[in-house]
Amino acid sequence: MTGWRKLATNYYTKVLALLTVYTFFIMYTTAHIPVKGETWQWPRFILSISYAMFPALLGCVSVQTRRTSVAFLYMQVATIIMNATTSVAWFRNPRELGGLPDVVHDSIPMPPPHYSVLGRSFETGAICDNIILSLAVATVGYFARRKDFSDIFRRFIFVYGTLELMRSATVLLTALPDANPVCRELTPMGDIWNGAWTWTAIGTPEVLYDIMIHTLQILIPVHPVTCGDMIFSGHCNTVMCLALTWHTYYKWVPDFFNPVKLLVWTLAVIASVMLIVTRIHYTLDVVLAVFFSMTIWGSYHRLAADVALNHRFIAVWWVDQKILYPIMEYLELPLIGEVSKQEPKSKEDMNLFDLQLAGMVMDEQDADMEVRRQMQKRWARECIRSDGGEEKKE
Repeated sequence: MTGWRKLATNYYTKVLALLTVYTFFIMYTTAHIPVKGETWQWPRFILSISYAMFPALLGCVSVQTRRTSVAFLYMQVATIIMNATTSVAWFRNPRELGGLPDVVHDSIPMPPPHYSVLGRSFETGAICDNIILSLAVATVGYFARRKDFSDIFRRFIFVYGTLELMRSATVLLTALPDANPVCRELTPMGDIWNGAWTWTAIGTPEVLYDIMIHTLQILIPVHPVTCGDMIFSGHCNTVMCLALTWHTYYKWVPDFFNPVKLLVWTLAVIASVMLIVTRIHYTLDVVLAVFFSMTIWGSYHRLAADVALNHRFIAVWWVDQKILYPIMEYLELPLIGEVSKQEPKSKEDMNLFDLQLAGMVMDEQDADMEVRRQMQKRWARECIRSDGGEEKKE
């Protein structure tokens, strides 16, 4: 009984039990509310949101998991915003303009929708999704065993959430006709000659309701058709972040090339190229996704290194001093009461981020030694000049 009493009085158990009961109550009461003629979509949406949000909310209670949980909630909010803007971009798609000129599309014909392997038929457009899923499973399976997994996971989801927010803005700024002809045909015809919808038409209650339902269906996921969200590629963002995780955190190999990283980058390149070849995206969408992914990933880790070394560059903008560095210091520095799991590593066990930090520390020490040498030389010259001047006076 003592064990059961402890379990019953545990704070996490109480909260999780209440949230679970509430979730299933909402699911049951909304089960038969039709959404575009189909039932059980609201419960699936509520259940998917619960699975995503509840662990993160519970994790915020414990100081050991609070920073990672906050980053996860940030990514979830960014995902909801991105799915909403994707639904809006679907209506903004100027479908009547046709496909835009593209160097890869003009050079490589569109492949057939299906291909066969050993007598089994597969969708050509799903090649990229299958590569992303395989990389995601391999990434979690490998890095979840490491003691610094929470740090790696926190950095990944924060960078990914930031890229999602950036994409949420770009898909709305300029609407391009979808690269896929089938997708253009599925897009609802708007009130402009080119097929797009004006913002006035989008603001009507009927269209706003369709946008909300479309957003919920993406989150369930029902996998509804999403068209018009061209700039820039979310698929490429995902595969690039997965590849950069292996590139940054897989152990350093003192050879000309690392076979594991080479394999991961090969898969990332294949997935990115297939996005263009199958007309899921334009070449520009993939190029911009590669650029933004590598820039945001590199910027985050450069700031993380600054925080680890207790550095702060002179703020150029107000946002640097008041927003960027405080956020990075919260995400990277252990909270009060949090037990750090970092352990000293040998060079053979270090990854690129560890080597970067070690190199910056050595550079800093070398710089201090160089400053001391320069000061000693200057002091010696001053002594010689002083001695020389006294001799002349004598």
